[in-house]
Order: sequence, then C-alpha cells, then structure tokens
Amino acid sequence: MPVSASLWFGRRIGDAVFFFNKARRVVAYANLKSAFAKEKSPAELRRITKNVYRNMVQTFIEILNLTKVNRRYVDRYVEVMNMERIRNAAKSGRGTILLTAHFGDWELSSLVSSVEGFPILVLVREQKMKRLNELLNLLRESNGCKVIRKGMEVKNILKALRDKNIVGILSDQDAGKNGIFVDFFGRPASYHTGAFEIAKHSGSLILPNFIVRTGGPYHKLYLEEYIDFQKTQSPGDVRENVQKFARLLEAYIRKYPDQWLWLHKRWKSTPVRTVLVLNDGKAGHLNQSMAVVRQLKRARATQGYKIADTRVVVVDVKYKSGFSRALLAAASVFATWRCHGRMGIMRSCLAAETYDTLMKTYSEFVVSCGSSLAPVNIFMSKENCARNIVVMKPGIPMSLRKFDLAVIPKHDNLLKAKNVITTDLAPNLVDDESLKRDGEKLKGSTGIGTDKAVSLFVGGGNPEFSLTAENINLALDGLTSFIGSRGVELLVTTSRRTSPAVEDILKKRLQGNPACKLLIIANERNLDGAVSGMLALSKVAVVSEESISMISEAISAGKKVVVFKLAKKKDSMTKHERALKGLSDRGYITIVEAFGLSSALEKAWRDTIPVKLPQDAEKIFEAVRKLI
Repeated sequence: MPVSASLWFGRRIGDAVFFFNKARRVVAYANLKSAFAKEKSPAELRRITKNVYRNMVQTFIEILNLTKVNRRYVDRYVEVMNMERIRNAAKSGRGTILLTAHFGDWELSSLVSSVEGFPILVLVREQKMKRLNELLNLLRESNGCKVIRKGMEVKNILKALRDKNIVGILSDQDAGKNGIFVDFFGRPASYHTGAFEIAKHSGSLILPNFIVRTGGPYHKLYLEEYIDFQKTQSPGDVRENVQKFARLLEAYIRKYPDQWLWLHKRWKSTPVRTVLVLNDGKAGHLNQSMAVVRQLKRARATQGYKIADTRVVVVDVKYKSGFSRALLAAASVFATWRCHGRMGIMRSCLAAETYDTLMKTYSEFVVSCGSSLAPVNIFMSKENCARNIVVMKPGIPMSLRKFDLAVIPKHDNLLKAKNVITTDLAPNLVDDESLKRDGEKLKGSTGIGTDKAVSLFVGGGNPEFSLTAENINLALDGLTSFIGSRGVELLVTTSRRTSPAVEDILKKRLQGNPACKLLIIANERNLDGAVSGMLALSKVAVVSEESISMISEAISAGKKVVVFKLAKKKDSMTKHERALKGLSDRGYITIVEAFGLSSALEKAWRDTIPVKLPQDAEKIFEAVRKLI
C-alpha cells in the first residue's frame, strides 16, 4: 500500500484499539492527567489519549514500511534540523550516543541517520514474540543499522564507542527503585543511567534527538545540543545530565503531547503519591477522612517511604443544589473507566469553583466521608484512575462496589463485603502522639496536670436531637456541683454547630468560675490541638449525645466517657441511639440524663477499672496496607 494510505488505515485501527484496549488506555490517561491536570481539560486529555493510539499504530505501520526508507524517501518525508551536529560529532574523534525516547517514530530516526551517511548501532529491547522480534530486527537492519541485543555486555558497547561508532539508545522508561530520580512533569521519575555512565567512562558525546510527526508520513528530526561530560566534571554530573535530558524530553512532550508513548507506567516507581480528600464542610467528617489518610501514610512508611512522600490535597465540595446532588448520586452508579474525559455531569452538578479545582487535581487515592461526597469520590476515582476509600455508608443504592475500601462504623453497617471493614467508632485523629504533644502544649497555658480535670465537649442539634437551654443548664448544674465537691478543674469547648443561645449560657455561667481553666467558643476562636490536649489533661470526658465524632475521640483517648442526653425530636428509637447503646453495651461509654450528670461523674471518677480501648486504627491500617 502507498505510505499515506497505509497510515490512514493505521489511524482507523488506532481508533478501534483506543476503544477496546482498557488496560493501557487507563495507564495512558492517568499519566496524561498526572502531567497536565492543571493545564488541560478532561476533554483535551481524552482527545490526546485517542491521538496517542493513532500515532502508535501509525508508527507500527511505518516500521513495516522501513524497507522503503531510502534517500528519496528521506528527502520527501523527513526534514533534519541541525544536521551539522551529527557531522561535527562524527568529526570529533569521539564516540557518539544518539539518545532519544519513545517519541514520534523513533524507529525511523535511526534509519534516517544511516541514509544520511551515519550508520548506527541500535540498542533494542528483545520482544517476547520471537518471530516478531526477528522481523523487527530485519527491518531495522535493512538500511545499514546494526542491532545490539539488549543484554550485550557493556564492554562491547564501550568498545564500539571507543572505535568512534554511533550508538542509538532509548532512555525514557521507568528504571525501578534503583534508577536515578529526577524531576519530570513536577514529579520524581526514575531514569536509567546506563547511557550516561557509558558516555562518561568512554568520553563519548551524547546527542539528544527527537523525531516529530508533522502530519501523515511527514516528519521533522531535531538534533539538540550535546551533553558532554568533559564539560560537566562534578560529583553530581550524571544526575545533572539525566535531569537535563528529562527537561528536554518534557519540553518536546509539552509541545507535542500525543507523540510520546504514554501507555507505559512512567511513574510506577516514584515515591511521591497524592491523596485527594473531599470535604463537605463538616469538621467531624473531615477528621474521619484525615484519620484514614494517617493510616495510609503509616502503611506507605512501612514500605520505606517518607511521611512527606504522601501529599494530601483537601478540596471543599459544593453542589449547585439538592437536585444536583441527587442527580450526581444516580449517575455515579453507572460510572466506569469510560468516563475518562467525560466529566460533563460533574460540571452540571458542582459549583464552578469546585469543578475547576477538582479537574485540576490529580491523585492516586481519593478519600471522603459522608454520603453527600460519595458520588464525587466515585467520579474522581474514575477520572484519575485512583483507588478510593469512603468512610461511612455511601448512601447510594448499589454503589458500595464502586469503592476499593469502605470504612463503616458498626452501627451503620448491615452489609458484608470484601471491600468493607467494620469499626467500633468513627475514625479520628486522637492517638498517643497527639495526646502527648497537645497535652504538653495545653498544660503550659492552663497549669493543669495530666488526669486532673474534667473536659466538656458541647455540640449542637441535629435532625434527631435538640440541645436546649434546659439541657445545657441541667448539665452545667451537675458538672459544677461535682467540680466543687471534688476540687477538680474544668476544660470546655463547643463545636461550630453550637447555637448562640447555648454559647451565651456557657459564657455567663463559666467565664467567672475559677475552676474553668479553658472555655473555647468554636464560632469565635479555635485553638489548634484543643480536643486532644483537653483529653490528655482529663480523667473524665463529658460529651453531648448528638456527636458520634466527639464521643469517638474521647473513647480513643482512653478516658472515662459520660454522654448526657438531649431533647429528642422523634418518638421512635433512632439509628443514632442504637449506635450509642451499642457503645454503652460494649463498655465504652456511660449514658445519663442531663440531671444525673453529677452522680455519673462521681462514679466515673472513682472507677479504677482500666478503660477499654478500641482497635479500629489497626483495622484501618491493615486494610489500607493491603490496598496499596
């Protein structure tokens, strides 16, 4: 077939391969998203991915046409830029390494060199299919090139270079953990150093070159500035020159993004991974997500990575309306890998700022807490080809299978599945390290010693409970009565959900009380580490009934926990009450009416039985470790 016709046919095959080839298409799109998320829209990235397949098949078609490559072919279809550089290299009396990448039709560039009078020795990777491997090598050698089988002793390559030959090497694929890590599209990428080490020890020049398809069979071959170790004799010269080549390759890819072979897992060995945490504006939900992220960091640390290698990006999520949220939830049930580049439903349902931020964020992991964020989690995991974790039951029928891991508290979980772990409590950030750190910090400002105080955590209303003036006054009556009788001190904090009326009562009754060493009104000011600091200094924690998050934090601190009841909005027993009853039955908390707080505190203060500690953190750690 004529070359132009065969390439047209190749592009059509590329379209078909793009449609059916899930495994490599997912890799290609993830790579492109990683490199260009901040610059290009999902639709642009999808279009580039499709063109990558077209160019890949065109390159293969041209390889089958290599026997046609002669002087006339090169003159017609290939324009060589800076030809004097290879001529000067040949005259230099030194060996030359033509260093390139899987970019454009890299196979054609070696034959162009031979046609121009500079035959080269090409270092190639052996193909698994023996007959295909021999065919490719026959085609490569059809115009004077000589193939060097990969695995050939380095001393023979060095000999060829010392004999002033030209050797062609590709160097752009992942080199594993033993390679040199340099910056590539803003992320550490592992590079093979063989070509650079050989050039350094043989005194050879490195001539970077890239061939660009300008349309159909037409190409431009660019010969770049030399990389010359004789001009960069420094302790880090190999790394410096690898970085120089990486920057040069990145510049070409940015200009012609569809001409690089994105189908390879280029960042497979990078130590840096990014976690996208979705935030619905509820502090408790964000803390639960961050607790899972902490275990993810810990799990990666066991693999030899630094804590700083796990980057965390928190994005606030806002819907346009309640209907938009419901629509996205319904659509998420049908989300698959074919959603790549097709984020129209997200654009329609999310606030413009939220959508723009999410589309410019690439991550390998997505974490969220709460049913409202579950649909966004699903779509972002598909868009980024990321593993995803949800905390709490997603709330979307049939959607649990869309998550790699679901962390669901026992009271919320009626399902059993391989991707689900059940916890006693809501995940939280309270641990020995935070208690020690924040306790010492708070001790310095309050003067209270460890286990010398009672801490009070006041929340607010929710769909099931109301925190009324009567509730809080009764609770404060019991609390101040106990403090006065025991001579202990009080630490108090509210939440952002606490009403102004309740805040006023707390201020009127506690600001003049000498036993109250700390009163934080969350809607007026916040103190970093206040919760864990208060728990560290307290022997008993008192928590309002509606907040599972605060109750879970108090239990995780290993403290006696007394939960006082609020006014109910429903007559029937709610899921929330069942959850609290379960915690009480398992010995984690004591539940009392607000008017009975004083006697409950007295009993808890005298109790010497060690507090039962949950093992939720270890459960999450083991599940995450298996996931990554």
